Amino acid sequence: MAHGVSLRSLAKDDRPAATLSALKRLLGYLVPFKRELAIAMLWLLVSSAANAASPALTGTIIDRAVAAASEGGSADVLTLPVALVLTAAIVGWWAQRMQILVLGTIGQKALFTVREQVFAKIQDLSVAFFDDNESGDLMSRLINDIETLNSFLSQGFRRVLSATLSIVATLIGMMLVDTHLALATLAVVPFMLGTTTLFGLIARRAFRARQEAIGDVSSALAEELAGIKVAQAFNRVETNRQVFSDRNAANRDANITASAVSSAFSPALALISATATALVAAYGGWLAATDVVTIGVVVAFFAYARSFFNAVTQLSSLYAETQSALAGGERVFALLDTAPLVQDLPNAHVLGRAKGDVSLRGVTFRYGTGNTVLKDINLDVAAGQSVAVVGPTGAGKTTLINLVARFYDPVEGSVEVDGHDLRNITMASLRRNMGIVLQEPFLFTGTIRENIAYGSPDASDVDVVTAASNAQALEFIELLSEGLDTVVGERGATLSTGQRQLIAFARALLADPAILILDEATSSVDTRTELLIQEALGRILKGRTALIIAHRLSTVRDADRIVVVEDGHIVEDGTYDALMAAGGRFADLHAAQFSD
Repeated sequence: MAHGVSLRSLAKDDRPAATLSALKRLLGYLVPFKRELAIAMLWLLVSSAANAASPALTGTIIDRAVAAASEGGSADVLTLPVALVLTAAIVGWWAQRMQILVLGTIGQKALFTVREQVFAKIQDLSVAFFDDNESGDLMSRLINDIETLNSFLSQGFRRVLSATLSIVATLIGMMLVDTHLALATLAVVPFMLGTTTLFGLIARRAFRARQEAIGDVSSALAEELAGIKVAQAFNRVETNRQVFSDRNAANRDANITASAVSSAFSPALALISATATALVAAYGGWLAATDVVTIGVVVAFFAYARSFFNAVTQLSSLYAETQSALAGGERVFALLDTAPLVQDLPNAHVLGRAKGDVSLRGVTFRYGTGNTVLKDINLDVAAGQSVAVVGPTGAGKTTLINLVARFYDPVEGSVEVDGHDLRNITMASLRRNMGIVLQEPFLFTGTIRENIAYGSPDASDVDVVTAASNAQALEFIELLSEGLDTVVGERGATLSTGQRQLIAFARALLADPAILILDEATSSVDTRTELLIQEALGRILKGRTALIIAHRLSTVRDADRIVVVEDGHIVEDGTYDALMAAGGRFADLHAAQFSD
């Protein structure tokens, strides 16, 4: 088994309390449907009662038939019990149909709520969460783990209730028919309960390991699909195949382990059930031979015993499905319980239209427990001012603007807009005042029009066209066969990098932000596109506060100020001409970049 996992180690379950908590929480999604659950329970009771009545009625038919044959009586005495058997069968069939329909509907409604909550949580989680968690594993929780919940809520839960009520109804029927045979039947129940308990201890861990292995495979697939060009370019195909093969093998072994547990459990229960049924048949036959009970009672009890053990076996087998669902549920609930590192405070207020003053006061920041990235940063940007942030790779430039956008909160100090600490205003109102254009522009599957209006879904066609024109994107858009209605494909794959960047500028411009953040927005485009963007920036930045990160120092000449960041500190601050004249760090960077 994978990684030395054995059945003995699997039996050492260290989280039974977590499993019980997951079960309670999962069933909690059914609470809003109390009325439907009550109706379903009624149909379950009717179905169980009808099924439990059939063996007793069958026994009565046999006894009356034997009596009629031996005493020369009329067969008319069989009419009523036969009619009752048929009625019970019809009622049981209809009740089973209704319980499946009602509980299946409830299960899908509950699953709908789970999916809604998980997606909402994904949207609310801080950027730091996605830094530390692989997207493939998150997709596995959204798809594979929720699918195990789907199986339980739509079918497994109903079958558990049905089997449980069937056991209760069958026990009542057995007790009413003959107490001695009923007690004989129950003698093997402790053995079945012990087997089920042992299996539960083993299964919980096996199914957790399986779900985690599926998550690893999903992570590998997501990463390799995203980086397929790089893999081929660097001839990593064979190496990546081996890495994936190792993860896939771990997933295979985890699934085999889970299957081995399940396959060992069902035959064990079947053996106990067969042994118990044989004992009941033998004991019943002896009682009939000694005239303690009638043949009809023996036949009825044989049917009861088979029904009872089938229900117990089914219930025990459903334990595996339940454990699988709970293993998936634990992973889903762990995601739902993750608190965003950055979130609105209870007393956060709404920021109206911002003037655009931005200040960093004594800001220190580090990612998790890593090294300090920014150290005691103090910076004031006046409304309408454009400030370029430059410096060597790893100096902390992107971190600085991430703090202004409140993707992260500083470890020490504060970031302010118009004098308001960002932690005291709602993130939604802050983001409404900001536009961001990243180095790697992200476009969504859909049309160019939809991508430009992504942050402004109520924008008119005129507004979209104006934004595209001001961003210098309209020229190439009009050359496309479908214009604004051209479908760009996943991540904008049908467009060039420069075209995607121009659309990203149009998207930011349409949102009409008071503060515009440009993170290496021209570093990946050709010279012509860069000139178009530079021309557009004159219109885009007018009347807005702008923070511009740039590696190409020629692009920051027109900025009102240039801030040089190095090793987490601001080492220079001034205009382009002043910094060049000072011959300091900016001049050194400039000289190094243009030395050729």
